[in-house]
Amino acid sequence: MKPVVVSGDELNALAERSGRMLKKIRDSMLQPFPRKQSPTFTSGKLQSICGIDKTRMNYLLGKDFPQGFQSGKGRQRTFTLEESIAWVKGTIGKDQQRPQGQLGKVIAVANFKGGVTKTTTSMILAQGLALRHARKVLIIDLDPQGSTTTFFGINPHAEVEADQTVLPLIDNSQPDLTFAPMQTYWTGVDLIPSSTDLFNAEFILPAKVHSEDPSFQFWNVLRNGLIPLLPMYDYVIIDSAPTLSYLTINALFAADSIIVPVVPDTLSFASMVQFWTLFSDLVNGLKDISKGPKQKVFDYIDILITRMPAKSSAQMVRDWIIKTYGDHVLPVEIPETSLAMTTSAEFATIYDMPNYQGSTNAYERICGPYDRLVDIVDSKSCLLWGIGDTPTKEK
Repeated sequence: MKPVVVSGDELNALAERSGRMLKKIRDSMLQPFPRKQSPTFTSGKLQSICGIDKTRMNYLLGKDFPQGFQSGKGRQRTFTLEESIAWVKGTIGKDQQRPQGQLGKVIAVANFKGGVTKTTTSMILAQGLALRHARKVLIIDLDPQGSTTTFFGINPHAEVEADQTVLPLIDNSQPDLTFAPMQTYWTGVDLIPSSTDLFNAEFILPAKVHSEDPSFQFWNVLRNGLIPLLPMYDYVIIDSAPTLSYLTINALFAADSIIVPVVPDTLSFASMVQFWTLFSDLVNGLKDISKGPKQKVFDYIDILITRMPAKSSAQMVRDWIIKTYGDHVLPVEIPETSLAMTTSAEFATIYDMPNYQGSTNAYERICGPYDRLVDIVDSKSCLLWGIGDTPTKEK
């Protein structure tokens, strides 16, 4: 093929065309509504989420619980997402609520390699913690590509301004992030969106290092900006870019805990080695220059094996991961399924489709592991908040 010279004007045209195409695809996927709609839940699905049976549900329907919608006497009820979360909150027991005075937990989902379901994992955690445990969650999209923002049905390139992202915190035009959270279609989950303007952070932060007070800690800007929000949210989930950027560094140092998704293939395993090397150098190196009394300590750093196929080569790499990282590997694996790929292509997660009409086995094969992941994360937080072991739901 003959090479084609590409000018700056041509690049602008390509950018505009790609933006228009993304909008067309998003609008097509979200038809007939321009925004994503929250799902509804059948009474049977809600019983499963709450851990109650039909008899218990009928009893609670006579109490102060949402009644849902019933098209006729004897027909199955359906519940909105908001009503479903109210049921969860009413059945988990007050002893599982975050104690007064305990701050919300910040979890970064990070890996320096793309294509490891980092964004999907972030979305699943946010949705699942709100749905299954009635937690109040804030999700922050720190990736300038805006994949998480897109999952919420928002075009980050055309519908998000710079002042709606974390950028005003980075450039000091806002003292903290209280201005930024916006409501989403998913009850209990707020979003700080992303846009391509976040690329500017990679110039602003190093410029501050050279021009401001020598004690300026560029890696703690995000953590400091989150402080006023931590009493308001049970969880802050940060989806970072798959690069070791200034924003990713801020995500890692803002986090109380880190979840590292990894795909069981040889290249991903090699990338993990690089991740740990750079991460350890980063933590130890910044301690040396920060003159602080303490080194950064995390509540936990967990590895999540994702997109696990039924292949012997993947089993081998999984064994390498478990042998290398031991207790850091979560006791749950996310399988590679066509259903998971389909939902991602439609800017959705498995939690967006609780009433899936296809194979029950196919649905449970992907939904079951994600449910366990969400429950494990909340169980760890409960222990850290001092409210016991795995949350129990009222029977």
